[in-house]
Amino acid sequence: MSYLVLARKWRPQKFDDMTGQEHVVRTVANAIKMDRVAHAYLFCGPRGVGKTTAARLLAKALNCEKGPTAQPCGECRACTEIAAGTSVDVAEIDGASNNGVENVREIRENAKYLPQRDQHKIYIIDEVHMLSGAAFNALLKTLEEPPGHVKFIFATTEAHKLPDTILSRCQRHNFRRIPAARMLQRLQEICKAEGAGISDRSLSLVVRQSEGGMRDALSLLDQVLASCGANPSDEEVADALGAIDRTLVQDFADALVHKDAKRVLERVEEVFNRGLDLKRLAEELAFQLRHLFVTKTLGKAPDELAESEQKALMALAQDAEAAQLTRLFDVVHGCIWDVSRAAQPRLALEMALLKAIQLSPGGSIPELLARVDKLAAGMGEGSAKSNAGAPGGRSSPSNFRA
Repeated sequence: MSYLVLARKWRPQKFDDMTGQEHVVRTVANAIKMDRVAHAYLFCGPRGVGKTTAARLLAKALNCEKGPTAQPCGECRACTEIAAGTSVDVAEIDGASNNGVENVREIRENAKYLPQRDQHKIYIIDEVHMLSGAAFNALLKTLEEPPGHVKFIFATTEAHKLPDTILSRCQRHNFRRIPAARMLQRLQEICKAEGAGISDRSLSLVVRQSEGGMRDALSLLDQVLASCGANPSDEEVADALGAIDRTLVQDFADALVHKDAKRVLERVEEVFNRGLDLKRLAEELAFQLRHLFVTKTLGKAPDELAESEQKALMALAQDAEAAQLTRLFDVVHGCIWDVSRAAQPRLALEMALLKAIQLSPGGSIPELLARVDKLAAGMGEGSAKSNAGAPGGRSSPSNFRA
């Protein structure tokens, strides 16, 4: 039997399984319960956040033998065929390769006929923004007044490319990037079910690499398991993903906060000799300084990080000043572009980090002003005592010579 990748194996089969899109699920489920299902839906948002999955779930909810229902059984013939992509009454169309007028004309002609078996004939068009202008125009009339048995569900990552005439005829739902904490929780559940012993620190790295897309996260998790086995170390996971080890990034941040230039240069040399991407290092270090500044400001580390990372941030935040962290972040974040474009990325990164150490203040601005005021007050007292010791309250002329 062929292997089924995690992104397909763990694709949600009911609305309750959708992660991070509760606002969409709630609206669609209520529309089904209240019999207010629109004739055309537009699901838009970043890649890998569940748009096509939600379209399939909506198709199952409408065509389930027990439906329309917000809780499709998942066992009847309609549900199983829709999940497998073989339903005769649910057509999944790739907008990139079926973007001509003749393709839309075929949809219009087929839409006139009743479903062969199910209650509705449903057209799911993925990447709908790839349709040509003429194809959109040909779809307008059918989209505005489709037969009662026809439903359209569009999915796109670039809703701004759709004509206003199409947008005005659809009920639009914006999908969000999945919160890191929710994604980490979901990956922990999947790893437990798969019997994989991957640490929370490594899963946090997978979450950061996926940039809010669950499909990307599961693909990266598949890559880790294929490369490192079921019980990889944190360093092995970082190597498999081509990322920077979190321990190394934490050591960089610690060296910057404590102004340890020697350690910074040693770590840059280590990363360079290992052939790692220095631009990626600068990005990871900027993220670490951001997390450190948030921890310093809120008194709590970000929830999406592993427990061990949160403890390390809390400890380091006690040694750092807010003004120092602000300056460190400004310099490190500003050098990312320079490192990516420099003829010698190592030199650009080393000088930027050394500059960050030299320019970062040792305390907050109010503390520095208080020190200046204290020093000025001390100098004023010393001057007053010197004047008081001279006859008539004036400086003694004994030190002057004609």
